[in-house]
Amino acid sequence: MKVATLERFADPSRRCDAALPGIAEGDRVTVDLPDPLRAPGDFLRGLPAALRDWITVPASTHDRMALACASWRTRGARAGALLRAPGLLRRVRDGEIGAIACYSAKDFALATHLAHETGSACREVLARGTRYFGEFAFELLAVVPYAYWLHRQGRLEFTVSTQDTRCLYWFSPRHEEQPVARRYVPITEYPVGVPGALRYDRAAFPDVLDTSRWAAPPYRDVYADARFRFGRPTCVVCNKATDEHYLWHRSPANFLPNDLLLALIGKLRERFQVVYNRPRSADIVNDHQAIRENGDIEAVTEAYPDVLTIQQLRERHPELGHNELQLRLYAGCERFVSVLGGSSYLASWFGGVNVVYAKRGWEVACGAYDRWFDRFSGARVVAVSTPRELMRAVERELA
Repeated sequence: MKVATLERFADPSRRCDAALPGIAEGDRVTVDLPDPLRAPGDFLRGLPAALRDWITVPASTHDRMALACASWRTRGARAGALLRAPGLLRRVRDGEIGAIACYSAKDFALATHLAHETGSACREVLARGTRYFGEFAFELLAVVPYAYWLHRQGRLEFTVSTQDTRCLYWFSPRHEEQPVARRYVPITEYPVGVPGALRYDRAAFPDVLDTSRWAAPPYRDVYADARFRFGRPTCVVCNKATDEHYLWHRSPANFLPNDLLLALIGKLRERFQVVYNRPRSADIVNDHQAIRENGDIEAVTEAYPDVLTIQQLRERHPELGHNELQLRLYAGCERFVSVLGGSSYLASWFGGVNVVYAKRGWEVACGAYDRWFDRFSGARVVAVSTPRELMRAVERELA
């Protein structure tokens, strides 16, 4: 029996590919739904056959209308669905294709329609596991909580991500790390993803976090570690120095400049053991936002020798990867200062208080810090946008 895997997107994070175990290579038929804007050649080459199939496919007028409606309701690949639909229906009814598979059945009406024609349910990859090589923040928002929800339902079979992520998916029965760089990948197909009205992958976050198929992994309980308890309460200051892409803007936007950073740490170190966490390129799996070096780590260690850096802790614990080190460190901390991006997500998974320096970004635009960041762990998340607000919030919140 041939299984047709219908692919809407080109990115590996959104394709079936090798994520369908139990199907022999010779039994798999991959059918890409070409995008006329991204792959105009493929689309135009398939157009004559598609027109002929729409006319000659053995189907009633009602069947053709139903097929056309399913194609139109295939978000993210409407044109490609209309192009391939009649030929696929013909192959299903001729017995050449006996089952349909796809990465996510969400908003994929053609896949479910054709699966109904085969008499069996659509084989959906996301119903059994996750595969994601996108940004760290999106992974923490949508992918890991969905995988953990599957785990709690007894349905999780596998997870796939970039290197240094096994600790994030400690609950997974089969986790695979692939040596690829991170990149921007939309989360529209996940339960918390919200499609746009005109553009399927809208550049925005949900106003309300849908937790119907979303469960917060208990990182604090799992990674509690006495090795990361100090003589005084811990406060982790998270920073970044990356190029951020906002339309015409291609430079760092959400970061603590050195003068503000030193003033902030100078105030915090009076009450806390401060740990400064700003990853270098060698520490993490990079994405499309290049990391810059601006002398911040050197400035902190020179001004405040008692402040620990994440790099110093890594040298003390070489057996731990960067992400597991963060999880174990954060599990013993209840006070965080972070910046918009992945650091603000991770710091919000451990309860306590997280003061976020956020000047611009999707989270600011939709009010995510006020609306749903507390759902991660019950943390109190306070977003500020100016240096003055930051210092005031730190004095008020991190007592």
